[in-house]
Amino acid sequence: MFLRRKVRSSVSDDELVLALRGGHPSALGELWDRYAHLLFGVGMKYLKDTERSKDAVVEIFASLPMLLRKHRVERFRPWVHTVMRNHCLQALRGDRHDARVDDAPSPIVEDASDALLREASLERLEQAIGELNEEQRQCIRLFHLDRLSYQQTSERTGLPVEQVRSHLQNGRRNLRIILTRHADQDH
Repeated sequence: MFLRRKVRSSVSDDELVLALRGGHPSALGELWDRYAHLLFGVGMKYLKDTERSKDAVVEIFASLPMLLRKHRVERFRPWVHTVMRNHCLQALRGDRHDARVDDAPSPIVEDASDALLREASLERLEQAIGELNEEQRQCIRLFHLDRLSYQQTSERTGLPVEQVRSHLQNGRRNLRIILTRHADQDH
């Protein structure tokens, strides 16, 4: 599946990207020869599963023509590495979400005191989120509560992905501070 041709053309990555944007599918084959094995390595690093990693590489290459038309790519190698990493992280986030849903206790079995504690914790968290600045609050809600990707959060907020990451990091840190402060006030 990950066979590569031994002969590489002297065409640059930039030229291949332009050719692929122009509708030349042969450029996709050349990019595959250059990068499929590297992306497979990224997949194995994150997914730790051969078949899932192969599938992820195929998914990335299948969507590559559309992605390249949509995004301005200055350096293909780091860009495609980031696309693959984000794809894997999103897959892992989906796994965690599925596991949480499956492992969640049945509401019938849960006793009333546990339900009250959980509800109180959620109310404190919602209150703490409300104390964040607008950008942090919006990014936290979209990314963590609505389960959007960094890119989707960026598109919804109109902020660059780097700013979304920064607001998420600062927002999580501020939430810890706010929740700790509230816990200290309760004691």
